[in-house]
Amino acid sequence: MEKLNVILDTDISNEIDDQFALAYLIKSLDKINLQAITIAPFTGGYTLIDNLKKANDLSFNTAGKILDMLNAPEYKKVMYQGAINYSFESKELNPASEKIIELAKANEHTTIIGIGAITNIAIALYHAPEIASKIDIVWLGGHSFLSHYNTEFNFQQDVEGVRIVFNSKAPLIVIPCNNVASNLSTTIYELEHYLLSQGEIGKYLCEIFAYFRSKCVKNSNDFIGDSSVLWDISAVAYALNKDWFNVMYISCPNILDDMSYEYTTGKHQIGFVENLHRNKIFNDFFTKLGCK
Repeated sequence: MEKLNVILDTDISNEIDDQFALAYLIKSLDKINLQAITIAPFTGGYTLIDNLKKANDLSFNTAGKILDMLNAPEYKKVMYQGAINYSFESKELNPASEKIIELAKANEHTTIIGIGAITNIAIALYHAPEIASKIDIVWLGGHSFLSHYNTEFNFQQDVEGVRIVFNSKAPLIVIPCNNVASNLSTTIYELEHYLLSQGEIGKYLCEIFAYFRSKCVKNSNDFIGDSSVLWDISAVAYALNKDWFNVMYISCPNILDDMSYEYTTGKHQIGFVENLHRNKIFNDFFTKLGCK
């Protein structure tokens, strides 16, 4: 089976799930040809950073740290700094967007896995709309149509970027957060059972998960039954095995000023994931991280 040419676009210091997603991707190199790791912008989030340049630098360093733990330092050579403005502020090219354009033109086909604000991808398509026919995009962002709103972190940071990508006609799979990716919930007990003995990366993932939960849960009683969602592994899993997902294809919706979707007819098709097989995804993830 021919490997997929893949670009991972990640805001890896925004929360902890990107670290899990990058580990999952590196442990899946039998199926993918990872050609670039591009850094997506973010403000706020888990680290509460309010400066896009600082966020970019932090994510760049975090990604490099994860690659070292995974014994894959060679992939630090294909890391690219991303936008330091959202597309509604500036559509100036940046190293990440330039690399997306370069690889899309050079390859027969490229899959872009987006697990942050869609800015870098949008800027690439804005400057080189012709690459739409040579890429497909898997993006975690927004919520399902059942939610009737899209005040979700990746989506709301750059609505202009979402509109650019949606209207580009590039093949696009959207993985909604609420009601879909939210099924990828796990606990520290499950993670420690499967990962804690799996070397430096396993210990690290358990530690950041536990620390994250300690900052989110203020009442000690709330730790009973507590879990957290590893949202971003959904997009990696879709690139690896589409059979784990149920997808609905619809006419590309309009995005209204309140960020809600408006149904359309007659436009190009976009895929929205309706459901995913949580257990199959976690089985694959834990197995690849070393658990047998």
